[in-house]
Amino acid sequence: MPESDFIKPIAPEDGHYAGNVYLLTSGKTLSAAASFAWTFAECNIGTIIGEETGGMSVCYGDKLWYHLPVSDLECGISFKRFWYLRDCLKISAK
Repeated sequence: MPESDFIKPIAPEDGHYAGNVYLLTSGKTLSAAASFAWTFAECNIGTIIGEETGGMSVCYGDKLWYHLPVSDLECGISFKRFWYLRDCLKISAK
């Protein structure tokens, strides 16, 4: 990928924010929001305030698509499950 395709960081004189960043979470923080919270924590972006997110930090990918002939609906079923290492270590320690 050529360097021209990358998004360059915003310089301070162009409005780069250098203050503290906080993320509010609760037990109702689910799905993509829980994955975002995990990334926020893993990358040390800022401080998380609140409760542990709902559910485990796991996501699914690589869907197989099916056509249901009677209802004429399309549906996707994931056949891969991705676990975040930190959560796996917590589970195995219990």
